[in-house]
Amino acid sequence: MWKNIIGQQAVKEKLISAYLSSKISHAYLFEGSVGVGKDATAIEFAKLVNCTNVQYNSEACDNCYNCKKISAFRSEYFKFICALPSAKTDDSESDPVEKLPAAEFDEYMEQLAIKSENPYHHINISGANNIRINSIRDLVSRIYLSAPQGIKKIFIVSEAEKMKPEASNALLKILEEPPRQSIIILTTSKLNTLSQTIIGRCQKIHFEALSENDIFDKLLEERSYTEKQIKLASRLSFGSYSRAEDLLKIGIEELRNTALDYLVSLLKNDFAQVVTISRSITAKNNREKTRQFLFFLNIWIRDLLRVKTDGNPDEKHLVNYDLNVRLGKLNQNFPKSEIFNIILELEEAEKLIGQNIQLTLILVNLSFRLKKLFIKE
Repeated sequence: MWKNIIGQQAVKEKLISAYLSSKISHAYLFEGSVGVGKDATAIEFAKLVNCTNVQYNSEACDNCYNCKKISAFRSEYFKFICALPSAKTDDSESDPVEKLPAAEFDEYMEQLAIKSENPYHHINISGANNIRINSIRDLVSRIYLSAPQGIKKIFIVSEAEKMKPEASNALLKILEEPPRQSIIILTTSKLNTLSQTIIGRCQKIHFEALSENDIFDKLLEERSYTEKQIKLASRLSFGSYSRAEDLLKIGIEELRNTALDYLVSLLKNDFAQVVTISRSITAKNNREKTRQFLFFLNIWIRDLLRVKTDGNPDEKHLVNYDLNVRLGKLNQNFPKSEIFNIILELEEAEKLIGQNIQLTLILVNLSFRLKKLFIKE
């Protein structure tokens, strides 16, 4: 039901209006930042247009056969397409999922099961960097199959920016001459990377960043974390519900404190401790944890910039609102720090994570560069 979707009232109204007026487009482009509900809304809309027991004229019931099948990603008239690991060849039109090696197939099915339970979950499959041409070929073959009267075939292409040119071209042919009783929904957080021809063939709907309060209220319903943890995650999410969830799962307070310990250690020239922290963060080659660690460092520095600029900023303007005293002391002790260059170094370190460079080395080398930019006098 629409209550499953956090915020996005304007989006809901547009889709409900299209449903009630029977003016549903053959293709939609849901665009907005990561974690704001694009996939979740696409799934909800798919349920609505095929629901056999619509509630209040415009809500999927979540209980009929069609709703349950779509929610579980098991409907023959619903297909969720995402990036998959690369293959040696894509020389057929069959679903590439069926040809994944056992380990990759199991990982895909596990991710899909999580997505069916939590539509805000970001599917993350090892080595899955692109939407394969065969996934689009499979869409093409399925979209022309007949469906029962009153049923629409729904195809969601998640993170459409991951399509390579050949996949985009294959999809474009369908968008130019769409079959009846079918809806294609593309979702993307990188609109500018899509071809203008693709964009021009779709009805574009923009998704706003979620409010901190909306994220807080939704997370509070789960009652799995303390209010302090949820408040911190909501503020650090920058409008992304999935980011807030990820931050809570990795241990938001512990990782934030570790980031602060790393800064304090390098400022005290305790590089043995810096190395220890770096190794703990990058253990088991954990790239995602390393990215989140750098994210926390970045937030610390941006808060420091606010303190430096405003002197004594209101707590509501700080992400680390509960540690404003420590931020003030850091600013006093290193008043000449080159904040903008520090931010650039952090961003450069994050880029290196995607390369074949030892993660511990990235963090240790970063500490030496940052040390030179924190200036007392």
